[in-house]
Amino acid sequence: MRRLIIVSDLHLGAGRASKAGINYREDFVYDSDFYEFLKYWSKDAGNYELELVLNGDIIDIIKSVYRDGKVYKKDTIEFLNNCVDAHKVFFSALKEFEYEGGKITYIIGNHDHAMASPELQAFLYEKTGISMRFVKREYFTDGIWIEHGHKYEAINRVDTETVWIKDEKGNEILNMPWGSRFVVEVIDKISFKKPYLDRWRPLGKSVKWGLIFETRITLYAIFRTILFILRNRRFYDPIMRRKFKVPLRSVMDAMGHKIVNRSADVILRRPEIKTAIMGHTHKGMVVRRGNKTYINTGTWIPYVSLDTPQIGLVEKKTFCIVETGKDKQPFSGLFVWYGIKKVFDEVKEYMEIPPD
Repeated sequence: MRRLIIVSDLHLGAGRASKAGINYREDFVYDSDFYEFLKYWSKDAGNYELELVLNGDIIDIIKSVYRDGKVYKKDTIEFLNNCVDAHKVFFSALKEFEYEGGKITYIIGNHDHAMASPELQAFLYEKTGISMRFVKREYFTDGIWIEHGHKYEAINRVDTETVWIKDEKGNEILNMPWGSRFVVEVIDKISFKKPYLDRWRPLGKSVKWGLIFETRITLYAIFRTILFILRNRRFYDPIMRRKFKVPLRSVMDAMGHKIVNRSADVILRRPEIKTAIMGHTHKGMVVRRGNKTYINTGTWIPYVSLDTPQIGLVEKKTFCIVETGKDKQPFSGLFVWYGIKKVFDEVKEYMEIPPD
């Protein structure tokens, strides 16, 4: 019997602390929770063959490394080294999970598509000693279809074959899609001034709310967006292998991520696929239609939802469990990790009084 544990969109950066002070680009501060999480499932394995599926955007290379609107290859190695050092507990959890007999599959997303590069995969192995299987597109096993989901948004499609290109000075830089360039040139510059704005979802509705509550910065964001679109009217589609003009519909689809959920419906029409699992949208959800199931694994990163019926701060460490076996009816579900409650803890602060 097999048990798949699936998480996505953790967005590990270079750590919360930096030489300049607090690193506002770091989203993941749940290393200890993740360690406890994997320890629990390893202990509860029973007769199951365990596999952890990291379903894209696990390491946020795009947001952490860029400078001058580019992501340099030489910088990604340094970042990856810093990321592992800053998240030792997280990578220790993966190492121990593997030691206990679990397998690890890493599916490439749009924020970590540099991990499709063999050089980065080799460096990560040398640094951590963890054997991961990297998947560039989708992962299909036992009627379960798993992918990050970004490829259905034209402006977020990544080229996992031509990962690096050369700039005008001959430097190797990441071959970023239109959407990633928009993030580093527009979104991240705004979120650096107002970090919480990067947590509003969906992006389309956040503009409307922003005009009311953060008028000045929102107008600035709209101006920067229009300027970026005018300067980048064409984008290269790695699936179609040619350039297109940027349609407004593609931008709106990417802002709302609705096309990801619609694409799951299309995938589930295939008779051999029983369950489709995606990430990317940061919004965990389960949709069941007859004997078919669509699950979005959501994220562990807190965000502010501007969608009904759940408006407000969403802070749920969501994950998906899929169980399959010869004599077992396949099971799939979405869950929230709350942790193992401590009954007591030692008080380590004490007063020391010298003897008489």
